[in-house]
Amino acid sequence: MAATITNTDRYAGTPEQLLEMMRSEDYWPAKYAALGAQDFTLQEFRKDGSELSVTTRRETPADLPGFAKKIVGDQTVVVQSESWREDGSGYACDLDITLEKVPGGISGWMMIVAVGASASDWILEFTIKVGIPLVGGRLEGVMKRETEANLKKEFAFNSGWLESH
Repeated sequence: MAATITNTDRYAGTPEQLLEMMRSEDYWPAKYAALGAQDFTLQEFRKDGSELSVTTRRETPADLPGFAKKIVGDQTVVVQSESWREDGSGYACDLDITLEKVPGGISGWMMIVAVGASASDWILEFTIKVGIPLVGGRLEGVMKRETEANLKKEFAFNSGWLESH
C-alpha cells in the first residue's frame, strides 16, 4: 500500500519569481536549516536556461514512534532530487526522495502555475511507498504526517524569502 499527499499553496509571486528563488544556491541550505535539517550538502546544482536540477542530501532528526526508530534510527538521511522545466506559463518538476535504511521513498511531481498577474499556485502530488513487510504501511503514515508538517514550514520559509529578496 502507498500513501498519497496532494497540496496547493498560493504564493504572492509569479512563477518566474519562484523559480528565481530556487535558482539561488543560497536558498537551499537556508531552507533546509529552517526545516531543522543538519549536515546539509548540495550534491548537484545545475541551471540551464529555464531548467533547474537540484540534488540535496541532509540529515533530519527522526521524529518517529519506537517501532520506526528501530528501523531508521535517531537520524534520517534524505537524498532529494528535483528537475524543474518550463511548462506552458509556469514550471513543472519531477521529484524523487530516498531515505537511507528505508526501502522505497517518495516520488511525485510539482507545478508552479500563474494565478493572475502577481500570484502563483505551487501544486504537488507525492506518493510515499515503504517496502517493509508488516510495518511499511505504518511507516508510510508517519512519513505522510512528517511531510505535511514540513510543507507548512516550507511555505512559511518560501513566503518570507520572496518578501525579503
